[in-house]
Amino acid sequence: MSPAWTPELSVDETLARRLIAAQFPQLAGASIRRAGAGWDNAAYLVDERYIFRFPQRAVAATLMERELTFMPEIAAALPLPVPKPQFAGSPQFEYPWKFIGYERVAGETACSRLLSYADRKQLAVDLGEFLRTLHAIDASTFDAELPPDTIGKLDRERLKVDEDPPKAPLTLVHGDLYARHLLLDESNRLSGVIDWGDLHRGHPAVDLSVVHMMIPARVHGDFLDVYGDVDDRAWRFARYRARHHAGMTLEFSVAVGDEDLERASRQALRFIEGD
Repeated sequence: MSPAWTPELSVDETLARRLIAAQFPQLAGASIRRAGAGWDNAAYLVDERYIFRFPQRAVAATLMERELTFMPEIAAALPLPVPKPQFAGSPQFEYPWKFIGYERVAGETACSRLLSYADRKQLAVDLGEFLRTLHAIDASTFDAELPPDTIGKLDRERLKVDEDPPKAPLTLVHGDLYARHLLLDESNRLSGVIDWGDLHRGHPAVDLSVVHMMIPARVHGDFLDVYGDVDDRAWRFARYRARHHAGMTLEFSVAVGDEDLERASRQALRFIEGD
């Protein structure tokens, strides 16, 4: 059986250039270089200004639609820069799915940085401010209905735990927060959050898992002082999800030879286990 991240259709630079030039003539002839690839998408930096993301699996194409629908409204309510789709590409040539382009969000991924204790202590505060704002957004005001969690991110079977997950409250959640989706500035302050394809209406514990992956336990209080109270079960499930997610990203990073993500995933597992 192929790994879950195996592309159904690989988007190389040639195909990306053809699609962009055909649908956005103003970018024909612009520079293009690969900016990365994850489980679901290939990303290219175009004209040193725009990020174009191309789904490489059918499931990712559905998630891309979610970003196109909701991110313009969500971006305006957040305290940090996030991707705001400016280009909506359509299926063409041998490529069967929609794709998007947006102004590159400044910063470098957290997994590419070696963070000190002081950096992580400040990150606890930055994450607290960001997630407090995100989870307070009233999704009922959106023009379209935000979908629920369809894959059971907190299911006990998925996380291999012996208790039922928390049921309420449901909020707007990013759905896939970890070191690769956090951008840092030159001072290692949180400067942006990317890759919103897993955006959904779900339990905040899904996002709170990033605290367990990125912040030492002795600094969790700094996060909670800013974010607010979290009940014990929700905090436990955030940790369970962190353990599950970090294990998956470690497997992926080793398989594809991503040394930065491997290092970040191993560090996340150490934090989760209380090291």
